[in-house]
Amino acid sequence: MDDADIDVKLPDPSFVPGTPAPVLELVDVWVAAVEKKQCHAVLKEVSAKAPLSALTHVKRVQRRDADDGSLRVLLCECSPNASPDTPDAWPAPVRDLVDRYALEPELVSVPGRAPRTRDQWEEWNALWPIAWQKPNSHLAVPLEAPCAEDVTEMKRWMRRCVDEARVAGATNAAIVVDPSGPGTVIARGLDETRGWRCNGGGNGRRCNGGGNGHPLRHCALVAIDDAARRDAETYPAGEDEKNIRSTTAPEATTARRLEVGEKRRRGETLSASEMTETLGRPYLCTGYDAYLVREPCVMCAMALTHSRVRRVIFGAGSPGNGALGGGKHSLHGQRTLNHHYQVYTFGLSGEEMDNLVRGHRQTQS
Repeated sequence: MDDADIDVKLPDPSFVPGTPAPVLELVDVWVAAVEKKQCHAVLKEVSAKAPLSALTHVKRVQRRDADDGSLRVLLCECSPNASPDTPDAWPAPVRDLVDRYALEPELVSVPGRAPRTRDQWEEWNALWPIAWQKPNSHLAVPLEAPCAEDVTEMKRWMRRCVDEARVAGATNAAIVVDPSGPGTVIARGLDETRGWRCNGGGNGRRCNGGGNGHPLRHCALVAIDDAARRDAETYPAGEDEKNIRSTTAPEATTARRLEVGEKRRRGETLSASEMTETLGRPYLCTGYDAYLVREPCVMCAMALTHSRVRRVIFGAGSPGNGALGGGKHSLHGQRTLNHHYQVYTFGLSGEEMDNLVRGHRQTQS
């Protein structure tokens, strides 16, 4: 297929974080002005007896601009409909502090969630001091948008992906691209679920529109299957086993009798780099980019995780069943996974993508 024939207009891709950036939600807390010489004693006692279990990101002390040099100390969280005149406005240890030090608590609003970007921290910190902790790498938002070269390449391959679906008359398509050098399409897949429910689909009869689909033949799975087939053809059977045996220490392969009461250790899962080192070649889709016309579902997103792709780029979100931020889930932000890929989207609506796939093509940007 000639790239010159592909003239689909696309906006610039945007990064999809593993977890949506939190919005500013304020919660009420009780604070009181404390003389500087008493601050240490008050802070030590209130921290021990009234910990902020739900506001661990909020600092307990705020410096004031008052002439007396006093500080404001966060005493405790505020219960609903509480006021200073309510007998149970504060926990007993806090009320004891208030009485002993003649404090005058007041209600103040503080951020109820921890910030996830530096800009959020700077904005929210102006309301009340909060701690800043750099997020895990797979949850952090990149400091910069994709460079111009990456944007050009992403648009190039997304146009190719859309054209694959348009030519085949499919609702969704996926391609796996090796981004090194000029870029190469390693594998491709079209949605092959059409016809499964037509005319009692699933019983082997063909749909009126042709095809004899299968409910698991989503385009991402078809593309991964194509990549696995190419992998098997490129690397003969038995080579992987030979490499694994040569890199495994003899003592590691020798079975050991367990002592009474000793638990069997669970085998560790290798990362993409460890698999590549062990096999002596890239594992399946390691280092490759997956392009999809539409956002993958949970099943496909997990399959892409297991295939070890580097990035997933999709054209339109799937609000109903999307698994990468456009729907109900953000699977790529799950901490427990042993591989995390970056996700980008072109942010098109389902209707806009339908028009592109059906052939309502526009001028290339």
